[in-house]
Amino acid sequence: MAHGPTHYVAKYHGYVINGCQYNTNDRDELRVTQNSGVSIVATTMQISSAKDKNPVFGELCFYGIITEIWDIDYTMFRIPVFKCNWVDNKSGIKVDEFGLTLVDFTKMAHKSDPFILAS
Repeated sequence: MAHGPTHYVAKYHGYVINGCQYNTNDRDELRVTQNSGVSIVATTMQISSAKDKNPVFGELCFYGIITEIWDIDYTMFRIPVFKCNWVDNKSGIKVDEFGLTLVDFTKMAHKSDPFILAS
């Protein structure tokens, strides 16, 4: 692992992880059923200002669409990762009156950090 991954990265349009099939958004557009949406709950430290002495840990949910599936080869093992387009948490997500989360995929953000582990 200290030598890093090989320079070859295998890309897939679909991938099975823990018995669940995930697809890229391009592949989903050709199918009746879709499974290219992902969400991840991240624990973050929230502070109100630079002088805040009592930071609070909270959970923040991110929603995205899989654009590419990479299988990174470290010779001894492989790590699948999803490259995603992430929705803006401030303007792209709302909860309706029935408690359903509505995600607007036209409002994208977080472009500098597109990858998550596919686990």
